[in-house]
Amino acid sequence: MKSIMLYALLALALMTSGGCTKWLDGAQPIDQNLDKTQFASEFGVNSVLNGIYRTLSAEKLYGGVMTMTAIELLAHYYFYEEDLLNKEDFIYFSYMSRYLYNEADVKAPFSGVWSASYSAIFQLNKLISEVSASVGVLTEGKKSMVLGEAYGLRAFLHLDLFRLFGSAAQPIPYNTSAEVVPHEKKAPEEFFALLLQDIETAKELLKSDPILTDGVLDLTQIAPTDNVTDQEIFDRYLRCYRMNYYAVQALQARALMFKGDAPEAARVAQSVINNALGDDKPFRWADKNSMEKNRDYIFYSEVIFGIYNLDLYTTWEKHCYGSRPGKTYAVAVDNLTQNIFKFDNTGGDMSLWEDLRVKQWVASRAGQGLMVSYKLANFTRTNENDPRFFFQPLIRMSEMYYIVAESFLLSGKVPEAVTLLNEVRFRRGSQRESLPNPNDASADLAFDLLEAEYYKEFYAEGQAFFYLKRRQSNKIFDANRGGKVNVATYSTGTTGIYDIPIPESETNL
Repeated sequence: MKSIMLYALLALALMTSGGCTKWLDGAQPIDQNLDKTQFASEFGVNSVLNGIYRTLSAEKLYGGVMTMTAIELLAHYYFYEEDLLNKEDFIYFSYMSRYLYNEADVKAPFSGVWSASYSAIFQLNKLISEVSASVGVLTEGKKSMVLGEAYGLRAFLHLDLFRLFGSAAQPIPYNTSAEVVPHEKKAPEEFFALLLQDIETAKELLKSDPILTDGVLDLTQIAPTDNVTDQEIFDRYLRCYRMNYYAVQALQARALMFKGDAPEAARVAQSVINNALGDDKPFRWADKNSMEKNRDYIFYSEVIFGIYNLDLYTTWEKHCYGSRPGKTYAVAVDNLTQNIFKFDNTGGDMSLWEDLRVKQWVASRAGQGLMVSYKLANFTRTNENDPRFFFQPLIRMSEMYYIVAESFLLSGKVPEAVTLLNEVRFRRGSQRESLPNPNDASADLAFDLLEAEYYKEFYAEGQAFFYLKRRQSNKIFDANRGGKVNVATYSTGTTGIYDIPIPESETNL
């Protein structure tokens, strides 16, 4: 509790230190310090909110640890050297992949997630407090939008903190205060009650979100003759870059699933699918032809919420394009072909397999038998206003399909579940005739298909490990070869792979 007070003090220091208030392109968040006077104008409130979004893109949060690096080591994507004799380069990879949570190299990134997340939460609480109390600064509609996004982001951060650290045996705080005071740890039931209440509040505040009527407008839709103001761009355009109404609803489905309420999670997820996906809806299935032609491996048109990350490409290249083993985040060919894409493996050249997600993988310079992904690479765009530039996905439509499919499986409806999984695989390039017959599939096969989908779909997005933790899976893909290994292999005493300790900065104070 005391360390959360420290993070709040640090966040408060940032808020009161002043700084540039310029925001980039009206709708794209940038790094931003805060002071109290900024809440006195609409421009200032916009800058404060953008600064919080920019915080999320830091490498210690979703610009690295929670998406493309540490969290994916836990999911056993990346190759690591098992015999560390004279292999010091692999120490971090090996310790993280073997879940040695007491090692200093492993403690550091998770301590950073804890502190950065609670600092951002404190800033959100300050924003909520100041904007809620303001009179005449914002129109009522704009005020509701800002507060809706803030409540949604607060729930988003708390959920990931719980998914990483929380359990019945290890409760964590749910911080709703803008005051620098101790915060009690909440048992899971109370924690999720607060989280889901924030989500309901956000949904109510965002009931007039422009995404509901205008969809996801982007800057390419502005003609030179249009008289669109900067403020209109900020409020109406690129809503997938913001915690929009459908992102909050999708977050609700994710939270309910982790809480253990699969039927309600499926109901909410199906509502997102029904109301937000389609040719005349805000989100559309990525076109398979243009997907391959444009190397759109993030499937931009399906992403419900993501962040603007100015460091995305340099961070990605630093981690994935090196030639030094143990420093390059590379995936073993056998892990790809025999584990992750085992249901798509038709032999021969991987690039000729039907699933378009295969095509992002190329040989790594870090060693024979290793591959790296182009998923977040910076491919040249013909339009400088291309909305995919610096866009990092955090919530996507396919997850809603997986949530509904899993709920079907848990209730014994295997054919219905496989039908949904087949739909996603078809949209990713598989031919209908090559997909399993839903009426012939077993529950075990369906669960294996679902697990593989989490690995194929969410690489560098941090969702595979959370899926395994939620399922309390007793096996995990072998990062270095085909097949799985028992989770118990990595357990030390009472500590298992899903039991990430709360950082010592919290427990020792």
